[in-house]
Amino acid sequence: MPFLSIIVPIYNIEKYLPQCIESILGQSFNDFELILVDDGSPDNCPNICDQYAASDNRIKVIHKKNGGLSDARNAGLDVALGKYLLFIDGDDYMKELTLEKIIQAFKRNIIDIDMLICPLIKTYPNGQEIIDYLPINSEHQLLDQNNMLAKMIISRTTFWGAGKNVYRRSIIEKNKLQFKFDLIGAEDCEFFMRYIRLCQSFFLINTPVVNYRLEREGSITNVMSSSAIMGQLQVFYDNYHVYKSEKQNEKAQVKTFFANKFANTISLLPYLRNKVDLRNVLGFIQSHKHILNDTRGRKYSIAKIFWLIFGYNGGSILLQKIKKLL
Repeated sequence: MPFLSIIVPIYNIEKYLPQCIESILGQSFNDFELILVDDGSPDNCPNICDQYAASDNRIKVIHKKNGGLSDARNAGLDVALGKYLLFIDGDDYMKELTLEKIIQAFKRNIIDIDMLICPLIKTYPNGQEIIDYLPINSEHQLLDQNNMLAKMIISRTTFWGAGKNVYRRSIIEKNKLQFKFDLIGAEDCEFFMRYIRLCQSFFLINTPVVNYRLEREGSITNVMSSSAIMGQLQVFYDNYHVYKSEKQNEKAQVKTFFANKFANTISLLPYLRNKVDLRNVLGFIQSHKHILNDTRGRKYSIAKIFWLIFGYNGGSILLQKIKKLL
């Protein structure tokens, strides 16, 4: 059994795929299997996967009908054998010694930790790199669930992005966890939140694992749709309700965290151009608007005044214009 299974969903990224694969195969640590999931890619990605697999027995290739990001990750989960799991998007890549640093983090602990959480290197088309460091005061920190939630709440970055987390496969298998295939733009958060509620030991390190490519043309993070906005609203609302009745301080604050995330997503409405899509999203917000009562912070108080006077879309448009002027 390999120590690590690295699952890479692949669709229409032939320009970036060789760098992704070679950056993984070139690591000094090699006790891993690399699972390449060709999600019915229409370009040369299927051939690229097969060529690399023919030259390295650590590689497994799955060719399947296109089903989306979550479905591709689930296909990788079905065949993974590693003690731990790491998900990397096929247009991202690792720097040298990345896996070696991950393994050193595991070796620091005398217990089998449930999750390793790391920052990403946000990589822009102009070559600029920004590390989204975690809110810890040292290079590493071992936390229980309550303290991990507290760190998540104060972080300026999200904890759940692909490539930031190493999952323990036995927890996923025991609880039959899978990514929800009908979610777009929020599948990472939904899976992450279900997983951490089953865990008690979290090891945070401020060593980045993956170069995460931003603003790539066609990237799911660069395309805003009603499905993406609706997916985020639904996931944030669902998690808000999980913690709504919590009295314990750390978990009660998670309620506010997701109420604020819900409000942040409303600000994306001006990106919707289709009137039918906009109407459907507005209907969902209207039906779930009570969540906004639990937002906290000056900017949310101002936003709620604008939304009350001008509506959710009109208010968000005005807020965007004001933000640009400041």
